[in-house]
Amino acid sequence: MKRWIKTIGITIFIMLLLTACTKEAAVDKQPDLEKPDLTSGFSAGTKDEFTTIAENDRLLLSANLLNGEIFVRDKKNGKVWYSNPVDKEKDMLASGYNKVALFSQVLLTYSTNTGVTMNVGSFMGSVAKKGLTYRIDNESIIFKYEFVKEELVVPVRYSITNEEFVAEILTAGVQELGTNQITVIDLLPFFGAGSTEEEGYHLVPDGSGALIYFNNGKTSAKEYEMKLYGYDYGVNDRLLDSTTALTASFTLSENAYLPVFGEKCNEDGFIAILTDGAARASIKARTSGKYTNYNNVWSTYNYRTVATVRLMQKEMEEKSVSIAEKEPDIRSNYKILYRFLEKGKADYSDMAKAYRDYLIDTEGLTAKTKEGDIPFYLDLYGYIRKKKSFFGIPKDTLIVTTSISDSMNLVDQLSDAGVNHIILKYNYWMKDGYYGKIPVEAKTERKLGGNKEMLELQKKLESMGGSLYLSTDLINIYKTGKGVSKYNDVLNSVANTPQMQYKFEMDSARRDTQYQPWYLLKPSRLPEYYNKFTDNFWKNGFHNVAFDTIGTMAYSDLSSSGMSRSEFPALVNGILGDALEHVDNIMLTGANGYGAVKAAHILNAPMKCSNYDVEDSSVPFFQLVFHGYAYYSLSATNLSSNPEDLALKCLEYGASPMYSWVGRGSEELIGSRTDYLFSSDYTKWMEFAAKEYTKVNEVLKNTATLQITSHRILEEGVTETVYGDSFKVIVNYNNTDVTIKGQQIRAKDYLVIP
Repeated sequence: MKRWIKTIGITIFIMLLLTACTKEAAVDKQPDLEKPDLTSGFSAGTKDEFTTIAENDRLLLSANLLNGEIFVRDKKNGKVWYSNPVDKEKDMLASGYNKVALFSQVLLTYSTNTGVTMNVGSFMGSVAKKGLTYRIDNESIIFKYEFVKEELVVPVRYSITNEEFVAEILTAGVQELGTNQITVIDLLPFFGAGSTEEEGYHLVPDGSGALIYFNNGKTSAKEYEMKLYGYDYGVNDRLLDSTTALTASFTLSENAYLPVFGEKCNEDGFIAILTDGAARASIKARTSGKYTNYNNVWSTYNYRTVATVRLMQKEMEEKSVSIAEKEPDIRSNYKILYRFLEKGKADYSDMAKAYRDYLIDTEGLTAKTKEGDIPFYLDLYGYIRKKKSFFGIPKDTLIVTTSISDSMNLVDQLSDAGVNHIILKYNYWMKDGYYGKIPVEAKTERKLGGNKEMLELQKKLESMGGSLYLSTDLINIYKTGKGVSKYNDVLNSVANTPQMQYKFEMDSARRDTQYQPWYLLKPSRLPEYYNKFTDNFWKNGFHNVAFDTIGTMAYSDLSSSGMSRSEFPALVNGILGDALEHVDNIMLTGANGYGAVKAAHILNAPMKCSNYDVEDSSVPFFQLVFHGYAYYSLSATNLSSNPEDLALKCLEYGASPMYSWVGRGSEELIGSRTDYLFSSDYTKWMEFAAKEYTKVNEVLKNTATLQITSHRILEEGVTETVYGDSFKVIVNYNNTDVTIKGQQIRAKDYLVIP
């Protein structure tokens, strides 16, 4: 009887949650798209042949009206890109669902009314059941896939511009006619797929970028799959994604910072840019030999987010319940632009140029670098708080680790060593700025020296050719107050309860119980608090701001008054744009593409990929896109296990050195929330830092305003980076000397060819 009563209670609770989800559609911040007319003008194809849909000077789009296949001919070089392999019938490896996928342009993952997850491809679910119809509109074609048995309808539109092939899911036209609910839509999973007879690779946006070579023989490796813009902390707490063992999502994964993927096939290639709906997308890639005999890369769209909440049962045990969005996000179509590259100019460097050109043309990317010395990034930490014992009584204590006076001293020492272009990022400088309340007043903590002294530090740095960036994080809320309410301002779960955030133990992935959970500011409240902060920041006389977290975090708000994750990029872009009305420049710590376009400085730019088994090479695609437009660092040299190699990586990636230091009391960091700053005593690093900067700056001061036009892996452990037209830097990471083009490069050294 008790178990029966408990089951009824849980069922009622879930029904309440679903009711809350239903209300969400009525209070969306942005209107949904107008539903397209999918009732008139549609016909069924009768001939198994291709018909020209649109044509311009560069591209020709053709479609098979009977089965939904399309191809795009690049008239400039004669390459034809097919939605499905032309000889797919000969693939003897593919079977079952993978065989169906080879013939499909759309794959669906859906949930039945009993909670069972199912998959269906458009070929068997729609085409074979006479469910495919089409309509040609204004030199574009809409295919309407009716999945007859599943009672689902998905419309897809194809078109071309002067430079691009455009594929998009018309989200407002998706229909669920029965009880099945769509969760994920894969679009064009085999577009341009390479065969076992072709050479090439896929570019995926894993960290700095990664290549997956065609036919690499890694048939035991999992397929590549990564959510764009990182983990969604609004869906659940990360503990629900883990087991008792450490998972890759905690320590091994980089973020996918840029909404792109690409392919080089023989001498041709393309870069695919996800423009609309990217924050709800994932990138997938496979090599031949495991599922099919093709190498393919594509994207998937999270049509309906599934959230997980914790229910407390009568015995005080927690039960996890997964709940899908009742109303899916239809605020924008899911849109992909495919830009085709010139024959013979189709490697990942060329893909980066094509994407950079797109950012310049459409996203407002402008150059913020100047000729001359590169920055020396000085990452300082003003104070910490931790429990200290007084007469046996633990007390929360503020401990100064780098006062403003200490900062002045550090700057003077660096200047004496020949380092003058100092970009100082000052962390934990505000009152309540250390894991506390949202510090919108932008006032300096008095124990560090006060606002007057901070302005003197700012003036000093600027007189030397450097600048001061004062940091803040207005997303993570560790304590409510100062107008921030736990009931009105923090991110809520799908159950309309605060979505708690936790710190986890790195060795076990379990929740670290010594740290209290905290909250995130709900997306709809971000503009208000960022505007308050930047207004006060400017009134206090400060020139440059460093925003933490906002550059790397995109999250859903699935509460009844929530905001979709798809709106987050535009929201952040607007916040940064508004901030630039009050400050000179913005620094971001890490940066998803939508934030990076606004930043003058990017700290902790990605320097590698996740090194998944299926991946073959890590490449600096991120740096290829942004070099010459923003300054950036990699990780802090003093926190690296191999500082010498990090200097070489700066030369290869065009990055500036960074050091994370404290001016005193480094031993106090132990046992604090900032104990990750091991080896942060500046006195042990000053001489090394000055020498490293001098060496790196001597090379890179010639390249600050130049684009990286080419990057190549010459051989194992040897890379070549070309800045501008001809300035080359060849780096040898090996422990032995190498000879490249007749010139010897010593072990752990580099060669500059002006």
